[in-house]
Amino acid sequence: MAGRIILVRHGQTHNNVRHLLDTRPPGAELTDQGRRQALKVGHELAGYSGDRLAHVYSSIVLRAQQTAVLATNTFEKARDLQEGTVPLDVVHGIHEIDAGDFEMRGDEEAHMTYSTALNGWLHGDPTAALPGGETYKDVLNRYQPTLDRIMDSHDLDDDRDVAIVSHGAVIRIVATHASGVDPNWAFRTYLGNCRYVVLEPNGRRFGEWDVVHWTGSPLPWQENQP
Repeated sequence: MAGRIILVRHGQTHNNVRHLLDTRPPGAELTDQGRRQALKVGHELAGYSGDRLAHVYSSIVLRAQQTAVLATNTFEKARDLQEGTVPLDVVHGIHEIDAGDFEMRGDEEAHMTYSTALNGWLHGDPTAALPGGETYKDVLNRYQPTLDRIMDSHDLDDDRDVAIVSHGAVIRIVATHASGVDPNWAFRTYLGNCRYVVLEPNGRRFGEWDVVHWTGSPLPWQENQP
């Protein structure tokens, strides 16, 4: 079994509840529900990754850091580990795609425009962006080097996992372009709070990785299986 990258979306925030496009650091804090979600995903990872989990990383955004701390502490308790056994670090480059001029908007026009842009990001349209915001290439240019540095720090060929607490849209963008998964499927397959996508690099270059788990949804090649 190869090592894996577990991309975890943060827990619910106050701005999630308000349906606001909150993409820039530091961002809103977790709600009580978001904290419960973070605790739950820590238990899930204790069963899913177990003693394979080598390290947890978080984006610089507050909600991701809060989620990472709660999930890591719960993971350690579930595995009967001392607090601090699993290293946790905050890293740059893995924050949410910038909503530009639509930042902190929650109206229908903003969400429709965002949805159109997301479809373009997933399909590799180099022009897709919100006004004043990022393209998918901007995202990959900052996200992929961080993944490379993380992978260089761990022997993922030795059955080790790393968990990276990041953000919903950017996880879908990175996972799609890392693996070549059907962008139409990725577009219609929402990633809820504290849900996760699991990638297996298997020593291959970015773009040729495997998606082995997309929480709550059968993968495209599994949908028609009995």
